[in-house]
Formats: sequence, C-alpha cells, structure tokens
Amino acid sequence: DAFHRYDVDALTALLHDDAVMTMPPFDMWLQGPEAIAGWLRGPGLGCQGSRLLATAACGQPAFAQYRQGGRQAWGLVVLELGPGGIAGWNTFLDVETLFPRFGLPMTHLD
Repeated sequence: DAFHRYDVDALTALLHDDAVMTMPPFDMWLQGPEAIAGWLRGPGLGCQGSRLLATAACGQPAFAQYRQGGRQAWGLVVLELGPGGIAGWNTFLDVETLFPRFGLPMTHLD
C-alpha cells in the first residue's frame, strides 16, 4: 500500500535500520532507510505510479513491479524479512527472463 501511494516515509518505516537495497544488474547498493529514501525521492522517482503484483521467490515475499501505471514490466522485487522489518530489497530487472519463469504477465493493468 505504501509503495502504491509512493509514501516514501511510510515505506522506509518498514525497513530495518541496516536494510540493504540492490538492483541487479546495476552496481547499486544502498544501506539504511535514509539512503533508500533519498534514492526513492531522487533517481527512483520514476517508480512513482508503479503497480505491484504479489508473488514469492526463494520462500520470500516478492512483487512483480510494473511502471507507467502497469503498462511496463520493470522488475521482480524480492524482499528479505528480518527481525524489526525488511532487511533486504532486491529488484531484479531481467523481466524478459524472470517474468515467464514466475508465470507473470508483462503488463498489469488494474
């Protein structure tokens, strides 16, 4: 819900104090709610308006992320849960390979 509203404060409140965000294949590694919030409000602002479709990966909660209101498959977001919140937020961008393996559609319009 916080991501759909793009409420960065509510979203980062769900993160563990030393949560890590990655986005393979990019060389991006952010640690901590403040750094992640800064990215979401800066370079990550293109994610605003994205739609998420719940799934699972490696026994962890995951989401297919669709930008442009659901028209563009963007990434497979895999969360790592730990005591005190989300410990890892990993967005894998190879949607052409991953979405078919997970049975995910290439668009998701509500």
